[in-house]
Amino acid sequence: MKGIFTSSGQNCIGIERIIACPHSYDRLIPLLEKQIRGLRLGSALPSPSHSEKEQNTTGTEHENIDIGAMISPASFPHLTSLISSAISIGATLQAGTGKPHTHPLHPQGHYFSPTLLTGITKDMPITATELFAPIALLMRASNTENAIEIANSTPYALGASVFENPSSSSNKSDMEKCVREIKAGMISINDFGAYYA
Repeated sequence: MKGIFTSSGQNCIGIERIIACPHSYDRLIPLLEKQIRGLRLGSALPSPSHSEKEQNTTGTEHENIDIGAMISPASFPHLTSLISSAISIGATLQAGTGKPHTHPLHPQGHYFSPTLLTGITKDMPITATELFAPIALLMRASNTENAIEIANSTPYALGASVFENPSSSSNKSDMEKCVREIKAGMISINDFGAYYA
């Protein structure tokens, strides 16, 4: 979630495509759907439409937000077009609206509904586009080799993340294969684009 929705998806090393093998794909859908549906849009700044007294009586809004506004609405028509196109050729809108969101307290903010699309395939234009938005694309891979093929099917590869089940020895060899064969500027293991010193 952090890798996709940090800074409303406006993260140059953020996660956009989640490529999962069959044993994980079906389990991820309800988990992601629930989490994404629960994300709260808002601003860390007090709303100009509410006085300080009103903010204190109703509870401070900025304590209950997960995602802020995007920097600009310039990409919104393109994003909604890509989402509509993906749905028209077989993707499922699993969570969110796939459209801009008008926030009731911040109507001038550039909010985009946190979105989850499933059934995404590598031939859909949305997978060959850097979205830079709060949109998660869940893609099914048939096996580790297919997951690597899908990961390498885009011209965008600043970063990649590989997640494994540490309790399985076969997953360790699959993870090592992914790290060796995925072509990306940097690859994180069980994390995303974050390195700790």
